[in-house]
Amino acid sequence: MQRNVMLSEEERGYFAELFDEHIDIVPSAENDLRHTISVTAEVPPAISSLLGRAKMTLLAEIGNYKLWFPLEMTLDEAGQFNPVLGIPEVVEYVGKQRSWRSTELEELDVSSAAFSGKVKLLSLSSTGMSLQFNCANIAEKISHHSELTLSLPDGQLLHLDMQPVRQQDTVLAARITTTSSNREALRRFLFQRHRQRHPTLYQNLKN
Repeated sequence: MQRNVMLSEEERGYFAELFDEHIDIVPSAENDLRHTISVTAEVPPAISSLLGRAKMTLLAEIGNYKLWFPLEMTLDEAGQFNPVLGIPEVVEYVGKQRSWRSTELEELDVSSAAFSGKVKLLSLSSTGMSLQFNCANIAEKISHHSELTLSLPDGQLLHLDMQPVRQQDTVLAARITTTSSNREALRRFLFQRHRQRHPTLYQNLKN
């Protein structure tokens, strides 16, 4: 169920002046797709669960991706509205919509108290990951231990709870849950990685 938020007249006026319903920016260099930006107080349930308590979002559509930015409005000393954007959730929609997955993860480390050997991280999104172990028996053993630690390139350690979805030989796919602060750190890493992976999509958007 979507969360509908009542906006004040001042907020409505601000957005009416700042944004049209959709704003066409410049055609991107990839596949000649256009960028659009819209503001909505209706946050899809799947996105809402990832963005915490955000009551409004700014949606930027670039190429085959949707960037859902949590949006808050603050008042300055002069009584003027100032929009504050958070770190977006990157959603890809080719065929079906899902959180974007990064597969270039060589510099990330995953560890588990149940296993001291090497774990290869094959893919990572805000909602799940795929891991490869040395043998199928180890993958099966790890599937019964829910806690993992993910080490980001900047040294942050994210403690994740893993819920196995399926195992195929030495590869284990799992959903992940974590605290809101860890989820934001993970979302920031994935957003930065997406920008690095698709620089032409962002060339016409402000940093």
